[in-house]
Amino acid sequence: MAIGIFAAGMLGVVALFTPVARSVSASADGEAAARVADALKLKLQGMPFLEVTTLLKASSGARHELTDTDARLDYNPATDAQILFASRDGGKVGVYSDPVWIDPVTRRNSDRDKFFEIALIRNETLSPLMAGAPLAEGNPAPANPDATAFMLAYTARVRWPAFVKEGGAGAIQVGSNPAAALRFDHGGKQALFFTGSVTR
Repeated sequence: MAIGIFAAGMLGVVALFTPVARSVSASADGEAAARVADALKLKLQGMPFLEVTTLLKASSGARHELTDTDARLDYNPATDAQILFASRDGGKVGVYSDPVWIDPVTRRNSDRDKFFEIALIRNETLSPLMAGAPLAEGNPAPANPDATAFMLAYTARVRWPAFVKEGGAGAIQVGSNPAAALRFDHGGKQALFFTGSVTR
């Protein structure tokens, strides 16, 4: 009887560890996401200024590019040219087809290290899309304000997991279900937001 009571008590104690382990894992991933946000700043600062502008998702009137793409039932971040991916340690950051993801053994693009998915949201208050005031009397404002801007401000949505490693050299995309009406369900992913800027 004493052994039965002890076993029942131990089962209760073990059941408590599952949510604690989940919480510790989520906390560790959150800290990793913050390190990735720092690595992202370095990556963007090293890119040509106007190339960075092509990665920024922006609004178009009353709608926003990011919410429109996320709302699509078939939205696949791996095919979105504006989405960046990062490894869990932040050592690799790049778009889906970036050479940084080439597996040294297979010489092919590998999804195994693409843990974080990053969407860059343009801060349209600090980095407006519309032409500004004329540069000088008689000189019109540039049609593309990014051509003369000294800074691009953004918010990075870092969402995870994008892919998880699967046996051998494979990886599976989290939330993918090609046979369902909702082909990609991103509702189970964690997300954090970080602000940043790129200067010329």
